[in-house]
Order: sequence, then structure tokens, then C-alpha cells
Amino acid sequence: MRSVIRVGLFISITNLALAGCDFFRELESQPEAGDEDPDDGSEGDSGDETGDQPCTVLDDHCSDQDTLHSCNFETGELDTYFCAALCGDGLLNFTCTPTSDFRHGCWCVSPGAIKIDTCMQLESCLAECGDPSSACSHGCFERTDVQTIRLLGTLFSCADRACDDLCAVSPAECGACLLAARAGLWGDCGLQREVCDADIGDEPW
Repeated sequence: MRSVIRVGLFISITNLALAGCDFFRELESQPEAGDEDPDDGSEGDSGDETGDQPCTVLDDHCSDQDTLHSCNFETGELDTYFCAALCGDGLLNFTCTPTSDFRHGCWCVSPGAIKIDTCMQLESCLAECGDPSSACSHGCFERTDVQTIRLLGTLFSCADRACDDLCAVSPAECGACLLAARAGLWGDCGLQREVCDADIGDEPW
């Protein structure tokens, strides 16, 4: 099953690059994806505060690994979505993540049945593959289990939130910031880095 990014009321598949300053590419809506069912529980509360002005794409953000706040351009307010609901029963939320056009979304993936790769190995696999929508990246997630995927997602989430403001005002510095944050050198992500590094593989039978 393909990994997807789900944003607001529609499903999108992104071409995010995981290397250097090209970390983000444009979000592309897939016509076959269709709209989310408004009654599926994916939409949470609306009306997050953005001051007296209508929200813009720059107000989009992820408050944590599992919660997306996305600008509703019709109402001018931020709507809150829960990634588990957006991903649905068939996919696991890896993390809530920004994209190069400043929209944010839930990165939904298909985990494997057993743990082959550790957190660090999953991180390396995704970096080597580059495009998260590729078969290579899908294979990375299929080589490990839910707990390991969520563990790396926690680190990615910390780094994304640490660099969110900088990425918005200075996209050229975004990639370097994300790499530093994931290395535990920026944004108070040291604990998440240590936990990922300490993850070990399952004992062989």
C-alpha cells in the first residue's frame, strides 16, 4: 500500500525529497484520491485563533505528531484534524509534517508485520530512497513495525516543529535546520534522537 500525505479534506501524495535543502517539493493532489467523507471523523474542531485576520497558509502547523491545524480558506479559520482519523483503518500515521508550499499534512504509511530495521535503519533507508511516494520508501516502512515507525516519527515531528518558523521565512535554510534538529543539535530534540539511536532490533529466532 502506498504511503500518502493527507491534508484537510482531501488526500494528497507528496513528492518530498529527504536530502539536504531539497527536503520539500510541491504537494500534488491526485485526482484519483477523491475527497474525504466529511462524516468519517477526520475533521476536528474549527476556529483556532489567528487574530482578527483570516488565516493563511502560513498559519498551517502541526501541534504534535498526530494533530494537524490547516487553514480553511472558505471560513478563514484553522481547522483541526487528527491524523489517525485522516489515515483511516488501513494506514498508520507516521507524523504530521510540513511541505514546501507551507501546507501541512499527515504522512500515512503501511507498516510491516515484523521488525527488521531499527529506528536508525529506517531513517537511513528513507534518506537513501529520497522520494517518500516511491516504492523504495514504501519498502522502508514495510521492513519495520508500528512502534519503530512511530519512534522515528516522534523525532521527525520534533525537528519539523523546531524548524517550522525558520522554514517559513527562509526556505533556503530549512534543510540544514531539519538535519541539525534530527541530529539532536537544535530545537530540544536530543531526547528523541537518543531514544531512536538506542533502539535495537528484535532478537533472531
